[in-house]
Amino acid sequence: MSRLVINHRGLNDRREFLRKLAGTFAAGSAAALLPQLAFMPRAAALGNGVEGVNGTGYRALVCVYLNGANDSFNWLMPRDADVPGSAYDRYKIARGGIYGPTNTAGLAHVFSDILPISPSNQASAYGLHPACTDFTAVNGALNQAHSGLQTLFNQQKAAFVCNAGPLIAPITKTQYNAGAAKPAQLFSHNDQALQWQIGQSTTDSQSRFGWGGRVASVVAPAPLPNGLSAAISAAGSTRFLLGNQITPYQIASNGVNLIDNYTAGVNANFSSQRRALLNDLLDDAYAQPFSKEYAAIMRRSLSIGEDLSGLLAGASGTISTVFPAGNSLADQLKIVARMIKIGKTSLSAQRQVFFVNYGSFDLHDGMFVAGQAVATAGHGALMTELNQALGAFWTAMNEIGSQNEVTSFTMSDFARTLSGNGNGSDHAWGGNMMVLGGAVQGNKLYGTYPKLIINSDSDVDKDWSFSRGQYIPTTAVDQIAATLAKWMGITDTLTMDTIFPNLNAFAERDLGFMGP
Repeated sequence: MSRLVINHRGLNDRREFLRKLAGTFAAGSAAALLPQLAFMPRAAALGNGVEGVNGTGYRALVCVYLNGANDSFNWLMPRDADVPGSAYDRYKIARGGIYGPTNTAGLAHVFSDILPISPSNQASAYGLHPACTDFTAVNGALNQAHSGLQTLFNQQKAAFVCNAGPLIAPITKTQYNAGAAKPAQLFSHNDQALQWQIGQSTTDSQSRFGWGGRVASVVAPAPLPNGLSAAISAAGSTRFLLGNQITPYQIASNGVNLIDNYTAGVNANFSSQRRALLNDLLDDAYAQPFSKEYAAIMRRSLSIGEDLSGLLAGASGTISTVFPAGNSLADQLKIVARMIKIGKTSLSAQRQVFFVNYGSFDLHDGMFVAGQAVATAGHGALMTELNQALGAFWTAMNEIGSQNEVTSFTMSDFARTLSGNGNGSDHAWGGNMMVLGGAVQGNKLYGTYPKLIINSDSDVDKDWSFSRGQYIPTTAVDQIAATLAKWMGITDTLTMDTIFPNLNAFAERDLGFMGP
């Protein structure tokens, strides 16, 4: 836990402290100091007395991280007409032609395989990956029909933000080549994944915090009654959920992993005696700060875990929606659905942020698999599991009455090169991401979908790519994150600017894909 340490020598009273604080702001180091001062109390008002956050009732964000860099220009594609000069034709040319027995290096989908969509704010037609269909989830003897992403998009529940990525400020190809400021370590998985998760492309004192955690610090600064954090990961440790005074809680897909044979009141295997001894150790008056903090964390973890275990086993933790078996993302989203239900019904939660992680999208090879269906092999296999996990999650949100209260969104390291490498594609930059939820202003594309031209350089069209079709983003991560943060209730301009220090570099602070 991070705390501000104030040296009281030279700070004889509050007036002197404030004078020096003002000097710090004037010197331009406010960004370094603000997180330590817990600037977050400017925010929130959900009946919990914190200022600057609008909205009542429950709301949650669910980040679906597509690990390894999803080929998102094969997720959302032009589908206007299969004729020379069409947008689909440009796509087909840029991707090296249609994949098939006589063109195994091609990366384009057959026109008729692409699932048609007609975004209401676009003059041209588009399409989704063939895997994004309605489906029936099967899990043992259970089965249930669900809507896929094509249906959800057409029903105005899903939208895409196009050509998005980390940016410090808007940048043209000419400016890029002239050395203008750009994100560090472009085309690197670890660096770009980090920049998506921290929501900024520069390094300062906030870089240790993710933007999900920074938002949680504002809208839900206090833990829930059982001590549970508002930031919860079903995918292990993540920078995305770290925030000032926010300690993310990690939960497994199958629930809470309690310590074996340490349950109080159970005689088998000396469980009760073991627990009594553990409690005795934790209750010791430790002199060393590290030992004292470790004991406090262990005690808190035990308490929260045991409470959650009981809640998950009860009615408030039960979900009847059938999630597909053998799908790790579906398993993660199912536990998220159960935690949302618990948060609402048993813990009086009003704002929560969740993180799940899925995939092996780094397909330098194996984008397609010879002789196998495009919807179930290679990239298609990943897209099928993504489609089915999100479809089942949408149904679960309907079951618990939370479709309008929960917004899911995807992030990924970057898109992939339009041109192939013989059997796959390589690292790029700007790509497409999706938002899903009842509050989403769906059936629309936000941002600017690229022309899909190799080595494009058009300032008029704001269309810039490099020699293999690596597109310069025209929408920043900061804009996407700020739009979602506003929906979570953050309306105070200074708070928003502190969470997203690069936001003022962009003309649109709210991209408009979220309703009230």
